[in-house]
Amino acid sequence: MSDDSQVLFDRLGGTAAVAAIVQEMYARVLEDPELAPFFEGVSMERLRTMQFHFLASAFDGPAEYSGADLTRIHAGRGITAVHFAKFCGHFADAMEDYGASKRDVDDALGRLALYKDKITGDANVDG
Repeated sequence: MSDDSQVLFDRLGGTAAVAAIVQEMYARVLEDPELAPFFEGVSMERLRTMQFHFLASAFDGPAEYSGADLTRIHAGRGITAVHFAKFCGHFADAMEDYGASKRDVDDALGRLALYKDKITGDANVDG
């Protein structure tokens, strides 16, 4: 599925594939006893839509991401680097299930890692 001339979003299969990967990833996350509590009372349909747009933007796809403040949205939720790593692991597994190459999975995880501090709040420790 990989073609160096395509952006990551397209290499992953475009809109339908990325939407399916998001769906599968959240199915895995909601079955994970360490991650599921973070999503209690959350509109999963809205979250899946926001996550799709975020990933489309991060993966050079058709971006309609509002630029929602990741730090503010995730602040005070107690999300640690361990939670972030588990979430990314479920995402990687979902991508592999949909036929993503190891290189594309690594590329995607590298891009997600750029947002880790905003999600865990680690960037705010020293001001």
